[in-house]
Amino acid sequence: MSDTSDTSAIDDKKEDTTSSSPNIFSNILGFFTTVAFLVLIIIAQFSYGGLILYACKLAQSNILPTDEKCYPYTDVKPSIQEIQTNIFTTFTNPPLSMKLSFPYDKYNASNKILDMFRSYKEEPKSYFLINYFISIIESLISFNYVAFNFILSIFNGIPEILIVLFGPIIFTFISALIFFGNNIYFIYLWFAKMGWFFKQNVNTNLNSKPIWQTVSLFQPFYLWCAFALVILFCLLFWLVLSVLPVLPTFAMGWTIFTLLCYQGQMDNTNISVLSILQDLFKYYKVTIMSIFSFFVILSAFSNMGTIPGVFSILVLILIYFGIISINIFQPVGKGNLTAVVSNSQAKKTCNNKDVNPKNNHGLLYTLIYGQRGGKISNELKNLGKKLNNFS
Repeated sequence: MSDTSDTSAIDDKKEDTTSSSPNIFSNILGFFTTVAFLVLIIIAQFSYGGLILYACKLAQSNILPTDEKCYPYTDVKPSIQEIQTNIFTTFTNPPLSMKLSFPYDKYNASNKILDMFRSYKEEPKSYFLINYFISIIESLISFNYVAFNFILSIFNGIPEILIVLFGPIIFTFISALIFFGNNIYFIYLWFAKMGWFFKQNVNTNLNSKPIWQTVSLFQPFYLWCAFALVILFCLLFWLVLSVLPVLPTFAMGWTIFTLLCYQGQMDNTNISVLSILQDLFKYYKVTIMSIFSFFVILSAFSNMGTIPGVFSILVLILIYFGIISINIFQPVGKGNLTAVVSNSQAKKTCNNKDVNPKNNHGLLYTLIYGQRGGKISNELKNLGKKLNNFS
């Protein structure tokens, strides 16, 4: 009888051992899966935060093409105050920082899309209908630069660590609002830019820029063609609604892409956003490892139980106090630190005298005012005088 009970007890122990083995393996697998996922999340979070930090310093430098009367929309170069911005600011008293600047040089002033548009607008045989679409795209791009320049300059006044940690969430939400504004603005521009239908290029010199004049009452054929285009594009608008987000998406996407293409200077060396990301992971090593360690301990408790969780805390304490020689909690020294400067945005002025101001007016203005700046009533009076003289 006792032999039978001993045999059954041994079998039960074997079953318990066999059943617990898959659970241990599953817990270990779950722990390492969670850790790998945490690594990816932290890399993505701090990379996104680093991109926003770089864009904030760019916005403070105020070199983004926000003014449609200035370069690269026109040939008139803006006058921009040269400033330095704070980056990788210390928590010492007084605070110190490394300095990042964005010179308004040939590289940073260039914008491939806007340069292409400006080049076409200056061609002697520039066509009004193509300029209509160009003016819409330019206004959308300018709208995005203005919006992001304003938002990022506000972000720049926030402590740097908050920009890196919470900037991605806030920026994503605000970007969604800007995208909605893009679509509304596009609808407005579709009609507001119809003033181009009432313009004609009267330039005959192939070596000079186009000369735009507004179609007058003395040109009935061109006037009726312009009205026909207005009617046609009003009808086409309902077709455009089906693909409404395409152009705003392109304009906003291009704007965000170019924000990351600007070249900065640090310690008299040209740097890109990738250099800032590399430095961010270096100088924020303690912050990154602290966050990572916290979630690793939580994962150890949740996936492997109390004993492994407590053991991970003990290991972390030994690392922190240097008993285990791993320098993950030793900050990296920053070089060329100087006193912090102001976070105020650089001043920018555009000295464009607007040699052809009516190009910026919409459809309503064009219908009311003529090519010489007078009203339609003035042209009617002139027409009446000519008829009286003829009679």
